Amino acid sequence: MANLKNQVALITGGSSGIGFEIASMLLSEGMVVAISAREPKRLEAAASALRKKGGKVIALQCDVSNAREVTACVDQVIDEAGRIDLLVNNAGIYRQGTIGDLSEADWDDVQNINLKGTFLCTKAVLPLMREQQSGYVVNISSVAGKMGFANASAYCASKFGLIALTESLLEEEVKNNIRATAICPGYVATPMVAAVDIPQKEMIPPGDIAKIIQTLLHLAPHTVIREIVVNRTGSIGE
Repeated sequence: MANLKNQVALITGGSSGIGFEIASMLLSEGMVVAISAREPKRLEAAASALRKKGGKVIALQCDVSNAREVTACVDQVIDEAGRIDLLVNNAGIYRQGTIGDLSEADWDDVQNINLKGTFLCTKAVLPLMREQQSGYVVNISSVAGKMGFANASAYCASKFGLIALTESLLEEEVKNNIRATAICPGYVATPMVAAVDIPQKEMIPPGDIAKIIQTLLHLAPHTVIREIVVNRTGSIGE
C-alpha cells in the first residue's frame, strides 16, 4: 500500500479525536475516506470539515455494535468506492466503575462497542479483502489493553480483547495478504479524557496516532507489525 492514492479507508469513530485526525491524514495521501459515527450532527460536521481539505469523503451513520448497520455501512462504501483497503477500528467508549459497582448494562455497552464492534466491522470487510488479496486492519487498543487499571475493568477487558483479536486475525489472514496491527496508546488528547487530571497539552496528540498509521501503510508489504505501544513522557517511571 505504499502508493495510497485512490486507495479506500473506512474509519469507525471518525467524527472526532483520533478518528478525525486519521481521516485528515489519509485524505492528504490521496485516499478515499469513509468515516462512521453514531451521532449524525457530529458526523456531518466532521465530513464537512474534511471535504474542505479536498478529496472524496463518505459519511456513514452507524452503530458498530449492530451487525445489520455494519453490513449496510460496508456495502455503501463498496457501492460508492468499489473497494476497501484499510479498516481502522477506532470507535470506543469508556464506563468507569469498580467490578463490584459496575452495572451489567455498562459492561455490555463497553464490550459491544469496543470489542464486538471491531469483530463485526472486521468480519464485514474480510470477504472483499480476501477477494482483493490485500488489506490492512488497524485496531485502536490502549495501554489499558496491556495492564489492568482500577475502576476501568470493562474498558481494560475490551482493549485486552482487541489485542487478542488482532493477533488471531493476523494469524488467519496473512496468507491472503491481509495485515493487522494493534495500536496501544496511553492518554491521547481527545474529548473522552477531557475530565482526566492531566493537562491535554501533556497527552499524546491524536495526530501522532495518525502519523503512526501513515508509517504502517508505507512499509514494505512483507513487513508485519503486530503491536505498537505509545506512551506519553509523563507516564514513564511512574
